[in-house]
Amino acid sequence: MNRTLAMFLFVPFGCLVIFSPIDVMAAPPAKAVKEVVDYFYEGQAGGPILTDAKLCKTVKSLSCEEPADPKAFTAGEPVRVWMQFFVPKGASYDDIIVEYKHEGVPRNLASHKVEGSIRYRLVDSYKLNKVGKWTVTIKKGLTVLKAFDVNVIDK
Repeated sequence: MNRTLAMFLFVPFGCLVIFSPIDVMAAPPAKAVKEVVDYFYEGQAGGPILTDAKLCKTVKSLSCEEPADPKAFTAGEPVRVWMQFFVPKGASYDDIIVEYKHEGVPRNLASHKVEGSIRYRLVDSYKLNKVGKWTVTIKKGLTVLKAFDVNVIDK
């Protein structure tokens, strides 16, 4: 009798859990949407916005396939800096810089151009060839947008 009651309760509950909607994203407030749309069409003076950035082991079709642990790089291994920008329509900016410093000494500087898009993605890659502490910084001109501290160990 207890087994029948347990099955009677478990089956409907199990179906509810299995077939329930998974994390449905709520619509943002209208005011927030209007602000974003206005910035896209009129924010050229404000410039691009870095919406996401990651260190990656592998990148495929401008998507970070395998995120990297910044504490687990070995000497000679390339780091891929994946970036996503929100860039106002019709605008173009050529002052996006990725800077690589080893123990505070600049080792590489890469310049990138971004153009109007709600999701402009790009990847920069550099081999971390020295053991020690590295800093990878994404900048717009002189303004730091995001920085990663990376530890490189010997093979």
